[in-house]
Amino acid sequence: MKLFDLHCDTAGECLRQGITLRDGAQHINLCKGKCLDTWAQCFAVWIPDELRGADALAYFLRVAENFRRELDANAGIIRQCKTFPEMEAALTQGKCAAILTLEGASPLAVPGGLDQLDTLGVKLVTLTWNDENEFGFGCQSGSENGLKPAGKALLRALAARGIIVDVSHLNRAGFYDALESEAAVAASHSDCERVLLDTCRESEDRFFSCRRSLNDDQIRALIDRGGLIGLNFCRSFLGDPGDDGMEAVLRHAAHILDLGGERTLAIGSDFDGCDIHPALAGVDRMPDLRAFLAAHGFDAPLLERIFFENAMNFFKKVLQNEKTML
Repeated sequence: MKLFDLHCDTAGECLRQGITLRDGAQHINLCKGKCLDTWAQCFAVWIPDELRGADALAYFLRVAENFRRELDANAGIIRQCKTFPEMEAALTQGKCAAILTLEGASPLAVPGGLDQLDTLGVKLVTLTWNDENEFGFGCQSGSENGLKPAGKALLRALAARGIIVDVSHLNRAGFYDALESEAAVAASHSDCERVLLDTCRESEDRFFSCRRSLNDDQIRALIDRGGLIGLNFCRSFLGDPGDDGMEAVLRHAAHILDLGGERTLAIGSDFDGCDIHPALAGVDRMPDLRAFLAAHGFDAPLLERIFFENAMNFFKKVLQNEKTML
């Protein structure tokens, strides 16, 4: 089986819990990944909302350094990839192609921060987490404002370097600011507001989950823009308790497909970053999910696109057209 997963928080959890990437007790480890024939994985460094500027950059660098040590210790089975040829080479060699990403852009507010993260190989940046930061407003900030001037300048800088702009967690106004930019845009780990509204009971989490999810206009805009949407396995984003497993993934996937997202839909698991139904809770469960979707009418070419090809083609297009800041 082939898998390209657009988001996990495993790198940060390895440092926080003191566990190894090889066989630690997390959703993603390299031993679990042996069930996959071909595997590309985006590893996010999540920046908590309370960290800003230099503190955020220092935290990113601690996580990234620990992650580098894990990669070095497992160099025979995983390789960080900064270019598309490196991705192709890693996959051809049977290694996991690891792509470093940033969730919460505060480290980039430090002078020279973007240069540092670009050198370290960051290929995708989630502009905010849930609250406000130096560049814009997260989906739970309560703000209806778009990106700040610094955020719009950051969009230009990321586009110039061929770094993908991730709109997951961003508020609606900021989302549309990002789509108006020249940057490649993805929602790396987001689900469908409409599915939640149609299937979930009123609950304390419902408002949060809907604000964190994409409405139909946003989904159509990403499809029209040639972006990506990675399905998030977070239980509260998928459905009500007891209805937040594979059936819920099927509903969200089918909704995006109904809107025309056959070449937009991908996987953005959020492994090691949230509560996930046991049937989905691990990279080793992905063959089961693929089989479940196949049993519910998803044909082999469509499954290849969802689990691998859509994301691979998107990264190929972006990384092969990287620009260099002068």
